[in-house]
Order: sequence, then C-alpha cells, then structure tokens
Amino acid sequence: MDNATGSIRDWLTNSAFLRVIFISLVMLLLQIPITLISSQVLERQTTKQQAINDVTSKWGYAQEVYGPRLVVPYYKVSGWTTFDGEKKYNRTKHYASFLPETLGITAKVENETRYRGIFEVPLYQTQLTLSGKFNKPDFSNFGIDPKLILWEQAELLVGVSDARGIRQQAYTDWNQKKIPFEPGLGTSDNTSSGFHVLLKDPFNTDTFTYQIELALNGSQHLYLSPMGKNSNINIQANWPDPSFQGYKLPTKRNISEQGFSAQWDISSISRGYPQAWLHDNFNVSKLDDALVGVNFIAPVDSYRMTERSIKYVMLFLLFTFVTIWLIEVLVNVRVHLLQYLFVGLGMCLFYLLLLALSEHIEFIWAYIIASMAVITMTGMYSKAILKKRKHSFVVTVGITALYIYLYTLLQEQNYSLLFGSIGVFSALAAVMYITRNIDWHNLSKKSY
Repeated sequence: MDNATGSIRDWLTNSAFLRVIFISLVMLLLQIPITLISSQVLERQTTKQQAINDVTSKWGYAQEVYGPRLVVPYYKVSGWTTFDGEKKYNRTKHYASFLPETLGITAKVENETRYRGIFEVPLYQTQLTLSGKFNKPDFSNFGIDPKLILWEQAELLVGVSDARGIRQQAYTDWNQKKIPFEPGLGTSDNTSSGFHVLLKDPFNTDTFTYQIELALNGSQHLYLSPMGKNSNINIQANWPDPSFQGYKLPTKRNISEQGFSAQWDISSISRGYPQAWLHDNFNVSKLDDALVGVNFIAPVDSYRMTERSIKYVMLFLLFTFVTIWLIEVLVNVRVHLLQYLFVGLGMCLFYLLLLALSEHIEFIWAYIIASMAVITMTGMYSKAILKKRKHSFVVTVGITALYIYLYTLLQEQNYSLLFGSIGVFSALAAVMYITRNIDWHNLSKKSY
C-alpha cells in the first residue's frame, strides 16, 4: 500500500502533463485580479464621464447646427355637407419648409482644455457665419392655392442642439435688414432647440439674401448641416488632432501642430432629403443623416489604451509561464506553483500601475514606468527561484520583449490582429523547436 501511495504521489509530482494542467489552473486563477482591474478601469471611465458632463452641462454640450431654413405657413381647407345639405368649411394651419439655394458656413473655433479634478475636458468657442441666398418659396409642386399662403408669417429657423451654449444675441441680415432672433423654433416646432425670427416679408422679389452671425460654446464635437442646394462649409480650429465625422469627409483639409482647416463642398443631390417639404409628410430626423463636422478628442485616451492592453494579459501570462516551464524542463529546476502565482500577480499589477499613472502623466511615460517596475521585480524574483543568473536573464529579456511587443500592438491598432497572430505563431514555433528533442515519455523520471 505504501508503495502504491508513493507511486501515485510521484506521478502527481513529476507528471509533465499534470504540471501543465496545474500551471493552466494558476493562469485561470489570475483572471480574478484581472477582472477586478478591468472593473476599476470601467469605474474610472465612468468617473471621468461624470466630470465631463458636470463641466459641459454648464458650458455647452456637443453642438449640431441645422439651418437656416425658411418655414412658411399655409391654410388647408376641408369641407363637408351637413344633414341639412349645408356646406361648411374648416381651415387649419400647416407648415412647409424651404432650404436655401446657396449656403456658406464658416466656423472659427478656439479650443481649450479645462479640468475637473484630474480629468481633462475639451471645450471650444466658435464664431459661426452662415450666409447665402433663398429663392422665393415655390408651392406649385405641392398643389397649394397661393391665396392660402401666409407670407407675412414666414419664419427663418436655425436649429442648435444645445441652445444654452449661445453666448450672445444672434441677428440675421435678411435682404440687408438686421433682425434679432427669438428663442425657440417658433410656432412650427415647439420641441426642438434653436432660435427663429418672424420675417414679416411680403416676398415680392425672386431672391433673398441672408447672413447670420452666431457665437456658440460647445464641447467634444461640432457638426454642421449642409442644408443649401449647394453648400460650402469651412471649419478652422487650433486643435491638432481632429477626427472628421459625418456622412462625408472633407473635400480639402490641412492639419498641423498649430491646428487644422477643413472644407466640405456638398450638393443637395447627395444629401438624402429634398430642398422643400410639407411638415405633415417629412420626418426632420432625416437631417441628422447628412451632418458633417469634427470630433475634438484627446490624442491618447489612457483608459481605452489600458482596456486594450488588458485584452492581451492571457498571452503575457502564457508566454512567461511557458518560458519558466521550459527552463524547468531543460535544466532540471523546480518551480513551485505558488511561485508561478506570485510571478503572475506581479504581471497583473502592471495594468493597475498603468491605469493609476496614466491619469497623471502621459501614457507613454506611464507605460514605461509601469513596465520597468514589473520587469525589475520579476527579474529579481526569477533569479531567486531559478537559482542562476542566466536563467533569470532569459526570463527578464523575454518579459521586456513582451512589453515592447504589446506597446507596438497598442500603437498599430489597424494591424493589431495581424501582429498578434504573427507573434503567437512565432512563439509556438519557438517552443516546438526548443522542445523537439525532449523525451516526454521519460520526462517524469528526471530528478529535480
């Protein structure tokens, strides 16, 4: 019985297959601290977003500007005959929107970064100029009797997603007549945000010029709507890292360390909505589909980079544990499973250090400091558990190569899958080559 018990104990202790299984279980156990660190990243992201919302709620949210558009009311008459044969009529007010023939938008943006605690909040002030001309609204396509059109009640509307960001009184120069805007979108729309003006124009001519000056606060992004039959949009800003968004990229752009300029030339035929519509038959949410503009984002989002780096933790643990295990196999050094656990915990702490440091310094320096700390600690510990300096040197060089490799993956986002696949393939090929002459059947007979 004692011999049988001893044989089982020896098999459990020396079996290479069971050794691999136990090391794999240690790797799975290390997913607990990794999960806790991932939740910490999410918590810090939420805290940052709360700080951003706190500042932007008092300054101005991300801005989308729609306009201008001309809204002209008209009457729709309906009639019926009573039981007595008497004809009665009822008229209700409806609205039609008309977009400008030409639209030129110039946006001069001054960006700044403010802080709430340790968190950066990108804000901007912009001076918008909208100019061009309208043709006289044509109701003939809608089959509306000209006598039912209320020209004197026509309004000029400009939609602004967050009207709290408007810094000063806005005016329009309508046919060389300066008229101040009123808050809201007038009688035709009491749900959206923006401003309007009652033109009181008899519309006796065929074309009407306009120019609107608007001072606006915002944050994070600025989107503009190309509502002209032919629209020309220009944005200039002192932000060196723009992210152009919308259904079309700029026709021309110029980016430097001092800022950028971008230009869009857009024809109405590509927009997806008409130049004129009746409010009863049109969903204004279609205007969102043709916005163009720019996001003002930080060049490096430390939380996103940390979150991406955590995705490679299993590869890090696998490569490191395989390296130590190969040293065990090749040079007859015995490493306890608890020591594997300590090495793995040290590598997990890299992500916590990276998260904490990147909130206060640039991501690249946070990465260097965190990786050097873990490399130094792991190198010194591996010297103690592997007994010889040359063995710990192999582990240290391997971990250093892993951190360099990870940083390359983080920088080359478009090629991360390619580089990651090549790295895994190369590592497996190296392990197969190094262990090609090992007699796995008799490995358990070796004494450690």
